[in-house]
Amino acid sequence: MRTYIAYIYKDPNSSFGVSFPDLPGCYGTGETYDEAIENAKISLREYANAVGEDGGNMPEPRTHGDLLADTKVAIEFDKAAYAVEVPLVTVGVRRRVNLSIDDRVLAAIDRACHVANISRSAMLAEAAKEWLRDHMGAVVADAPKKKRRRSKRALAHA
Repeated sequence: MRTYIAYIYKDPNSSFGVSFPDLPGCYGTGETYDEAIENAKISLREYANAVGEDGGNMPEPRTHGDLLADTKVAIEFDKAAYAVEVPLVTVGVRRRVNLSIDDRVLAAIDRACHVANISRSAMLAEAAKEWLRDHMGAVVADAPKKKRRRSKRALAHA
């Protein structure tokens, strides 16, 4: 999980604005502080998804001290009303794990998965992402969609 610093701006008679100094073009606005933060999180998720789809990697976030050492960023910080940290989780490769869970909770999970027609793994992964969003304020970005390569055999029959 990476944590990006966002600067929040508020001028009199204007809406709130949020920018990420490490991510050019990634910003959010809103009539309220909360709305601006929520829109900035959406922008961060879309930014991360676009970078992934283009085959790139998200830049490493700088610390607040490193940001302030950058003169251009320091000037922007002086204009900001607040600085907040926004965690970003980028979904990657699935990994098999072993975990322990109460047998009755597991039975309830399995019943719910059967009704919803999803796997236990998919349900637990979604629950974990929801927990990260709700309790950590994290932004969860999707893994980039890999382009499927067609086999020579499939191409020959196309």
